[in-house]
Amino acid sequence: MGFDFLEGKRLTEDVALDETMAWNEDVMMLDLHLVSTSALMGIVHKVSYDLLSRYLPDDYTAVVVESCVRHVKAIPTGTRVAVGVRVIGVTGNRVKFRGIVMSGDEKVLEAEFIRVIVSRNYLRRVALEKAEKTPGFFGI
Repeated sequence: MGFDFLEGKRLTEDVALDETMAWNEDVMMLDLHLVSTSALMGIVHKVSYDLLSRYLPDDYTAVVVESCVRHVKAIPTGTRVAVGVRVIGVTGNRVKFRGIVMSGDEKVLEAEFIRVIVSRNYLRRVALEKAEKTPGFFGI
């Protein structure tokens, strides 16, 4: 199955940044209610998943295998942002994205990352094999 047709596809979503996304590594800074880099990256990854899920067969999914992010501006929780992603390259089952988070006309975060398209059955099989080999994995 070829995925070259994905190149150039794009999606932008409006997202509200809530308290669950607050940066909490430095407890002395919690009262600033700043959104964490990992939360912003999670949103960008989610928007890319939403984009790909429109085009993939039901028995396929796409997992992030590589990510490079630059958080360029602090932003407080409670803010609404625009999150945009665009497919900038496809090689086999590897889909490369560029993502951006904007607050008005100000860039908050930019990223490049790769998702690999795989069958859901493959992931299930790998997870089960891992669970069988690892005592205590998945609570077993």
